[in-house]
Parts: sequence; C-alpha cells; structure tokens
Amino acid sequence: MDEGSSVRGEDTRKGFAGHLHEALHQRGIKTFIDEESLERGKNIKERIFSAIERSAVCIPILSPSYADSRWCLMELAKMVEFRKKIIPIFYHVDPSDVRHQRGAFEAAFQSYQLRFDRSTVMEWRNALREAADISGYDLRNVANG
Repeated sequence: MDEGSSVRGEDTRKGFAGHLHEALHQRGIKTFIDEESLERGKNIKERIFSAIERSAVCIPILSPSYADSRWCLMELAKMVEFRKKIIPIFYHVDPSDVRHQRGAFEAAFQSYQLRFDRSTVMEWRNALREAADISGYDLRNVANG
C-alpha cells in the first residue's frame, strides 16, 4: 500500500514528517516524500501527481507554513480531485484556521490572488476547506504534539 504525504519542508520535513515517514516505513508501509522519492532528471509535477494517484491514502501535514507552498496546495487539490482517502494532520494549526483560511493561511492567499488566476486560487481554497472538514489528527490535542 502506498501512502502519500504533503509537507512544507522548513517546519516539518526534518522533524515530524521525517519521524512519521520512518514509523510507517518500519511497519512496511511505502511512503512518498518528494525530497527522497523524486528521481533526478524526471518531471517533478508528473511524478508527484502520479504518486498521489497511486496512493491508497494521502496524509497532508497542515502546518503554519503549508499554504506558503503552491506545490503543497497543488498536491492537496490533486488529492481532492482524485477522491483519495485523506487523513489530515494539523501540525501547530487550528483546523478552523485552515478551514476558514485565517492567520498564516489568509496571508498566503492574499499573495496568491495577485499572482494566480481566480479559478486556481479557488481550487486551492476549496481543497483546504475539504481537508479541514475531514476528521484527522490535531496535534495540539496530543501529548508532545
């Protein structure tokens, strides 16, 4: 079974996401994290979208800087488009802030509205809302989260 995760590097990749990746790997669950799984010289977008399409479960790690990455938002939109089982992890963010795009999410979208067409921005907003409406893991409610 393949699992896909969508992370914003600076605040989760070397810590939480790395530990999750290793824990799943030790249990025989194949994971895809772009930094480790992308072959040099291959089209990044095609490879990531293909990995999402093959994944049985997708685990976006929604952190304070998640929306700063258009790549993360594109990946999340693909998870929704492909109707994947999504298990969101809310890492140091309130699911309500993700759902309503407040705080750091609001700031990112203000920037995107100036740089991207309206339909793309709406697709990303809707994907975040959909992910936030799914029962996932709010690490603010977990010991050592």
